[in-house]
Amino acid sequence: MPFFGLSVYGKSFIVLSSFLCGYVAIGLYNYYFITLLKQQLSSLDSGQSQAAVENIIHAANQYTWTGGILVAVLMLLVTATSFLCVRHLVNLLIDMNSRLVNIRKCGSETAECLMVDAIPVVSKDEIGDVAHSVNDLVRYIQELSLFRRTLEGDETPGEIYNRLADVFRKRLKRDSFAIWEISDNGSAIEQIMTYPSELASETCQLNNPSACRAYRTGDSVNSGRYPGICPVFPQGDIMTHYCVPMRVDGKTLGVIQFLFIYVNSMERRERFMADINYAQQYLREALPLLYSKRLAHNLNEMATKDSLTGLYNRRFIENSITAILAGIKRRFSSLGILMCDMDYFKQVNDEHGHEAGDRVLVNLANILQNCVRSSDIVIRYGGEEFLILLIDCEKDMSIQIAEKVRASVEAAKFRYNDLVLQKTISVGISEFPSDSNQFWEAIKFADVALYQAKERGRNQVLRFSEEMWSKGSY
Repeated sequence: MPFFGLSVYGKSFIVLSSFLCGYVAIGLYNYYFITLLKQQLSSLDSGQSQAAVENIIHAANQYTWTGGILVAVLMLLVTATSFLCVRHLVNLLIDMNSRLVNIRKCGSETAECLMVDAIPVVSKDEIGDVAHSVNDLVRYIQELSLFRRTLEGDETPGEIYNRLADVFRKRLKRDSFAIWEISDNGSAIEQIMTYPSELASETCQLNNPSACRAYRTGDSVNSGRYPGICPVFPQGDIMTHYCVPMRVDGKTLGVIQFLFIYVNSMERRERFMADINYAQQYLREALPLLYSKRLAHNLNEMATKDSLTGLYNRRFIENSITAILAGIKRRFSSLGILMCDMDYFKQVNDEHGHEAGDRVLVNLANILQNCVRSSDIVIRYGGEEFLILLIDCEKDMSIQIAEKVRASVEAAKFRYNDLVLQKTISVGISEFPSDSNQFWEAIKFADVALYQAKERGRNQVLRFSEEMWSKGSY
């Protein structure tokens, strides 16, 4: 109805105008009655009968009662209308309070937050605007609650970065941004995500974190307000950038860099700043979880990676092999197992010291990684012994890769200070599940083949065969 599209002032004006018209009508009615009464009284003379006087008095009483009833009805309408308006406003406030209380109570339950209903908007006036604003606030709190609960289920910092990127792209419609991560010791900065990807080469080129003003100061950097504020930003003449440090517990985890084409427009600048404020709300929800995920990730890295070579260690196999084997079985594929051991490695430690031995192991780890695919897994199994898992290994591929490893090690020159060493390696091979459908038994068979390779003269590759193992089930 057109009435509901008016503002509160417009509705009030119409209601008050109606009441005023009613009062004017009553006034006119009374004026007419008084005028008529004066005419009747003026027509009286001393010869009039008592009956005529009584008629005039009766008419006056009738007019008086009619006027009183009209005034009472008008006052009743005023009271009822005022009551309905006040009740509508009070009901709206009660609804607002109920929704906000429910949102506050459901902080730990995402499903309950999402079930909080919106306030019905029945008018397009200031009261309707307030209802819209409260509904927007409720939806905003619901989005933040759902976002946080989703992050809690993520396992790695990378997943959190991806969710933040989705917020920037899909909700804020920000089509240009970069995410920078600071190393735990604060010695390095890395651009881990850029959107679009081709923008990576056009953003800041940072060799160390201290070159980043946002990281160094801990404050946001806005080139729209202060052009040229960041000397390392290469596109200052055509783009504006806003850098937000990701700080939690006094530590800067990284920097979010938002970019947009420079346009001297106050409207666009205000819109951009509104988006930045919106993004910072999501950042505040994400940063504590990002910090805890990074700590957990670092602890897991320390537990499952060898500190000397950076390769996975034996604990990684124990934690991850179930998932690896499940994938192999699901794809009806094979897992190649290469057990590698450097020949006469103890001589290096005895003759040149453990530092030289450590350098040889680090170089050997690099050689092994360069010989396999990125999907394969190289593990320091213990001492100078390394294990290589070839995922989805095709027929004869294990022997080819093992021979490549042997030849690469034989051709390599291991350098330590002025010392140059040449070493060889022996490799034992088995495959899962063709040699054994038990993983640890297949590992044992690769180790048996390695032992046979050592016995047969070293610097060679040997594939496991049944005659090498006569002890029954492992």
